[in-house]
Amino acid sequence: YKLFPRTSKTFPVNMRKNVIGAILLCSLAALCNADCPAPPKHYSELGCKPIKDQGYDCPNRYDCTTLRKRDNQKCHFNGNSYEPGTSLSDDDQALVPCSPACRCMNYSSPASFNCATNECPEFFRRKENCIYQYTKGQCCTTGPAICGKKIEELGKCHLEGKLYREGEPMFPEKNSCYKCHCKQGFDNSTVVGNPNCYEINCGIELRNAERLALGCIPVYFGNDRCCPISWRCPEDKDTIIEEGPRSVQDSKMQCKFGKLTMGVGDSISSEDKCVSCKCTIPPMAQCVQSRDC
Repeated sequence: YKLFPRTSKTFPVNMRKNVIGAILLCSLAALCNADCPAPPKHYSELGCKPIKDQGYDCPNRYDCTTLRKRDNQKCHFNGNSYEPGTSLSDDDQALVPCSPACRCMNYSSPASFNCATNECPEFFRRKENCIYQYTKGQCCTTGPAICGKKIEELGKCHLEGKLYREGEPMFPEKNSCYKCHCKQGFDNSTVVGNPNCYEINCGIELRNAERLALGCIPVYFGNDRCCPISWRCPEDKDTIIEEGPRSVQDSKMQCKFGKLTMGVGDSISSEDKCVSCKCTIPPMAQCVQSRDC
């Protein structure tokens, strides 16, 4: 198959140049998109849609309008709605294996999930000099521990300069939202798209329905961590520290936090010097706890 026919009568030279130019632009755009950072975890788990306005190579804001339209008498997770008294589907439950038996309850508004506590036996009776066996989609070990000299019989995996044995879980530092499992033939050249790796679900909707309804925003640890470590909720004493441009801004490029309307770059006043909260990618501000505190 040939892209262009030989005769210039049916495919003029100028048109060929235009098509080639378009192909190059598409290729460059794909490369640019490949360099875009992963969406903040709260946006991806809440189902917010990325928006890339003209002049931006990466998403500069997110559309979270579906959050305001949710029925507070139901529970919501992974794009699905659940009636009070119903449990997570098998597919949704598999996303949060360490929070088993989740059921929607409407004891308060909004309705929220109630999950059992998973207490893995190996957490309490851990043996020395043993490799515990874990598999994808399971929270606790799935087989007997391999101990002593038998460890040498296990396959090896190398990831980011570290040695793992077959059955061990691996947590990549460069892709902190992913978890991998050491298996025979593990390909350490990639994490995203690796059949032995999967993206972690932080359970933001599962455990924080009330906080989200109150307009609270996530607090992350540093800039390279995956799941929020806590939440910052609006207070009457909150004020804006103006750091962004003061020109008239499009309302779509603003963050709402309690009574505050923040421009991109603006921060929220705080007595906690270790936590800074800023409007970086609307419509939600987000906080970062310093790694030095």
